Amino acid sequence: MSDKAPPDWVSIREEYEGRLFLPTVICRRHGITTAQLRYRREMEGWLSARARVPKQADLVARMLKVLDKQIRRLEAAVDEPIDKQVKALSESVKTLDTLIKNGASKPNVEPATRKDMTDLRAKLVKRFEQSAR
Repeated sequence: MSDKAPPDWVSIREEYEGRLFLPTVICRRHGITTAQLRYRREMEGWLSARARVPKQADLVARMLKVLDKQIRRLEAAVDEPIDKQVKALSESVKTLDTLIKNGASKPNVEPATRKDMTDLRAKLVKRFEQSAR
């Protein structure tokens, strides 16, 4: 029997997904083979070492682009009923609001205040009114 302790798979996964070390270095550090690492990664669905984890600022920027695109569609849709589009825009604004509340716009920055969000909503309403004319 071997006195060797079993590998600490939680630490191995953190090192792998956090890209702290190359897979070969992780294997050497924990005394496992690359086949064991690959098997565990595939069976437990670990995040690939090549996967790009989106940054919070990227998510906010993407949401702003989505909102801008939806507003442009609303402005262009003169003859179409806009109820469905307004609902989709409303949901997108709620998502953006949640991201900003959680401080996703910038690290170590206070989340937007209610006043900021009220100003944003007022601007959106103003644009809707202008496009309706």
